[in-house]
Amino acid sequence: MEYKILITARLKSKRLKNKIIRKINKNQTIIEYIIKKLKKNFKNKNIILITSKNKQDDKLCKICKQQNIKFFRGSAIDVLKRINDTCQKFKFKNIITITADNPLIDIKNLKMLFNNHCKNNNDFSESIGMPVGTYGYCLKVSAVNKILKTKKIKDTEIWGDFFRKNKNFNCKKFFFKNYSDIKDLRLTVDYKKDLLLIRKILKISKNNYPTIDNIYKIWIKNNAIFEINKNLYQKKKFLSY
Repeated sequence: MEYKILITARLKSKRLKNKIIRKINKNQTIIEYIIKKLKKNFKNKNIILITSKNKQDDKLCKICKQQNIKFFRGSAIDVLKRINDTCQKFKFKNIITITADNPLIDIKNLKMLFNNHCKNNNDFSESIGMPVGTYGYCLKVSAVNKILKTKKIKDTEIWGDFFRKNKNFNCKKFFFKNYSDIKDLRLTVDYKKDLLLIRKILKISKNNYPTIDNIYKIWIKNNAIFEINKNLYQKKKFLSY
């Protein structure tokens, strides 16, 4: 299976400024960590970082060059158009899409989701029953193109409902019941407390790139550390920058 994966990334965060280029450990920024993690599991040529043409995002393109992966620069606010333009350039038909503030994204889950997505010819596939920050989404590019032809707004920062609410699309949810005990954990990075938690998890983990199974075991033995960001608010429709 040829996995195609897009990382949506920009340096426009306000709650935690420049969050994805903050250090996640002594040697790496969040975005460098994510890229290296993906490179261990996917071919470099199939990993594309998609960002805007704004000057502030030049730093991300420089990192991509250093990490030997490709990047694409497109619309700042129309994320779906940026996704579609990227896929047209690289001739991708089905993709995995993740955001750059999710360093604990679970690779095994991404692969399972993508395999099911392609096997069932879905337009949109998503995981449920997992903590925020550990899952991604799968899209059929032709479905993205159909949305672009009919949508009436330019800002597609939050784009999931364009698929979910369209009865003409084949949308599937894949429930991962093994993680229901930890599904309410917050493992994304929006605030300083989020970053502190991620750093603690990585410090405790024996695996440099902990899987959701590793995180589950850490939660059982070190439950208290997950209180760090427990009071933080998560947007209900968190999908993209």
